[in-house]
Amino acid sequence: MPATNSPLTPEVCRTFVALERAKGILKAVAADLGEATPTLSKRLRPLVVGAPPHLVRPWLRKVGKRFLLTEEGTAMLPAATDLADRWDRLVADAERQRLPGLTVACGQEAAGGVVLTAAAAFRKAHPEAPLRIAVVRGRRRIEGVAGGQYDLALVTSQKGEIEAIARRKLTVRQLDEDRLVLACGAKSAWAKEFEDGAAEVTAAQLKEWPFVLPATDAAVRQEWDDRIAKALPHPPAAVIEVGGWRVLLGYVVTGFGVGLLPTSVADGRKDLRTRPLADALRPRNHLRVVTLPGGENAALVKDFDDALGPSAGRTPAGGKQ
Repeated sequence: MPATNSPLTPEVCRTFVALERAKGILKAVAADLGEATPTLSKRLRPLVVGAPPHLVRPWLRKVGKRFLLTEEGTAMLPAATDLADRWDRLVADAERQRLPGLTVACGQEAAGGVVLTAAAAFRKAHPEAPLRIAVVRGRRRIEGVAGGQYDLALVTSQKGEIEAIARRKLTVRQLDEDRLVLACGAKSAWAKEFEDGAAEVTAAQLKEWPFVLPATDAAVRQEWDDRIAKALPHPPAAVIEVGGWRVLLGYVVTGFGVGLLPTSVADGRKDLRTRPLADALRPRNHLRVVTLPGGENAALVKDFDDALGPSAGRTPAGGKQ
């Protein structure tokens, strides 16, 4: 237990770890933890100025609007991460006792799409079973399944990233791909270049358009950036960077630029023109279902998982392909 009056509480360690993961941007931590920025700033103050005798040397230093780790902070990060993870698991176990039934974690887009469809089928099959849907950030979904807070989560993270976050064996099932295409508004300045909807977009053509893309911390966006960097010395400009496919769709339809959209979102819309991407340029857009093997609600988890749709393979994280 922390010493009396010590600033090193589990909440402080948790915020410190979240800040390091957010590359020192406090506003991103506030969005992730669901707390006000002034509250977090006050909580972190002892880590910036020090708090003898419990915290002799500061763990953080502020540079502009970012918080950077000091040498002491870098040294203490592994211990703080371990404490924060164990605290989250304790809280999750306690919460789980108060929230019976099936709990599913997902992103906002999935909540209104594939999860909603699966929830309707699940409710029909199990009308009396309690069901809770929680929209949380991707990393927190994986940690929640690993810690027992969630029975099932949908994420876009790659298998290796899931393993690194969970630090325990999870079952990962990959759903069929929702292929990404490039799209523009039917009345936009680029509509004529999209008249042939079957013609693949090449790297050279990308230089001609402004882009509407997912936020920079999204897994799909990071893969897009990696692929474009290999194909072009100077990546095309991103004029809009936002979260949520439906939000992206709105900017594309309005004519702000050429957008990266899933087929399920773009198909059949008269206000859009679409073209496929060359395979070397196209990020993969898979949702992965993450569960904890042998959970107490295994039968309910299986039924909900089955309702999510076809599988592209079931792989135990940490096991063989």
